[in-house]
Amino acid sequence: MSVLGIDEITFAATDLPRCKQFFSDWGMALVTESAQEMVFETLNGCRVIVADPARAGLPPGVEADPTVREVVWGVQDETDLHRYSEAMRSQPGFVAEDGRVGCTDPNGLSIRVQVTKKRPVQLESAKTNTWSERTRINAPSPAYDRATPVEVGHVVFFVKDLAAVTRFYEEK
Repeated sequence: MSVLGIDEITFAATDLPRCKQFFSDWGMALVTESAQEMVFETLNGCRVIVADPARAGLPPGVEADPTVREVVWGVQDETDLHRYSEAMRSQPGFVAEDGRVGCTDPNGLSIRVQVTKKRPVQLESAKTNTWSERTRINAPSPAYDRATPVEVGHVVFFVKDLAAVTRFYEEK
């Protein structure tokens, strides 16, 4: 089965203006904004959602807010999505709706899997000199005005039972 990475992370926080400033400073593009939710996006379409804890339909947190409420993992195709659905079917909080399947992990976190919605990105990268190749001679490294994240590459979980959570993510 192919987990391609994170497609979306949802956080809950009471100070939405402060979160807006944080994610904007980080270089995320604000896609939508309402009184209860902001949606940010990386260059490849990975989303970070920041929601007011009172927003309807928000999964429960595993600790006091601000905290992560849901992680959506992207998979390659419908075949993989079906396999994950079968593997998660017997887990607590199982859901299958809106093109996603998911459950609650042993730590209490809401996880979902969907066919990835991330877009391919073509970027011109800076030429660097290496031991065997010197492509940039007497030329400064290109600079940019600000960082712009290509994608969200990881999420940190603080867990109570490491063995149970490890087993869950390795076996499911």
